[in-house]
Amino acid sequence: MKKLLLFTMLALGVTTTQAQNAEYVISGNAPEGTNWVYYFYNGKFRSVDSVAVKDNKFQLNGTQPLNTFITVAADQQHSVTVVNDHTPITVNLKNGNVTGSPQNVQFANFQKEQNKLDEKMMDIYKKYQAVAADKTIEGQTKKGVFEGMMEQTEQKQIKNILAFANSNKKGVTPAYFLGQSYYSLTYEELVSALDNTCAYYNHPMMERAKQQLRSLEKRRPGLKFTDLAMHDTEGKPAKLSQWVGKGNYVLVDFWASWCGPCRMEMPNVVDAYKRYHQAKGFDVVGVSFDSKLEAWKKGIQDLQLPWHNISDLKGWKCAAADVYGVNSIPCNILVDPSGQIVAQDLRGAKLADKLKEIYGY
Repeated sequence: MKKLLLFTMLALGVTTTQAQNAEYVISGNAPEGTNWVYYFYNGKFRSVDSVAVKDNKFQLNGTQPLNTFITVAADQQHSVTVVNDHTPITVNLKNGNVTGSPQNVQFANFQKEQNKLDEKMMDIYKKYQAVAADKTIEGQTKKGVFEGMMEQTEQKQIKNILAFANSNKKGVTPAYFLGQSYYSLTYEELVSALDNTCAYYNHPMMERAKQQLRSLEKRRPGLKFTDLAMHDTEGKPAKLSQWVGKGNYVLVDFWASWCGPCRMEMPNVVDAYKRYHQAKGFDVVGVSFDSKLEAWKKGIQDLQLPWHNISDLKGWKCAAADVYGVNSIPCNILVDPSGQIVAQDLRGAKLADKLKEIYGY
């Protein structure tokens, strides 16, 4: 939930459902020089509306279903989200303070805590960008350190969100955070958070989290792998079953040459392959969501991927999307020697940790 990516994430939108309508009144203060304040409901950034600011003050009046989340923003750095619980609300966009119901005060305070981690994340990311292209040992070492710091910060955010949800099962505010961070949650974490006895379970912002759980169900640990029939880079027919379930652990890696996060993750996979392939038989099969042959082949060459690579060159219509519930990349499954899935979405240090657990070093 990096701060500068918040609006992009919110732009995904959610599905609304019918609920009891409630009037809301939101009064507020905006940063100096602000002419307009923007607002939208339940993360629907594409349906943004605005209200004029006079003498740094503004007021919003309207009617929305009870428990609708209303995001009010002067810009990306000055935004607050409140929940429509039929009580008057005052927001200060300069510092994120909110007065109103105890629910909204608690909600705002937690947002501020998470925002501090957002800022920390972006600070680390800027440092990461500064060394990302440095191919020296020193540069690559720093890059690895910053990647680890970003992962630790993200895990702290996730841990906070899960704790917040667990302690607020009778309220709806966890839906706001779970509805944005679902992609970062493991299968087990989603199962725990998507408890249908919780008050937030049926909130519209939970729809994407539920969809993600349905996708993860298709590749959850304990299932036998499902074969995929595709082609290699030379156009020859190839199947997962040529390598998976043949007596070794195999990582089936879903990626694409055009996917920036995939390219960032590849050095971790390459390191794991080099560490365990010759010594332990660990293998990797790359399943590409590319649609252009030459771009796919160039990506393999540029990233120096030494393992088996297959694709049906159908982009997001790739067979793996339906078979394994792949709705975003990078993602992966780790399959044991018998062909049973033992882990999914092992990125960053998680892959190294899992393989160390398996191989003992």
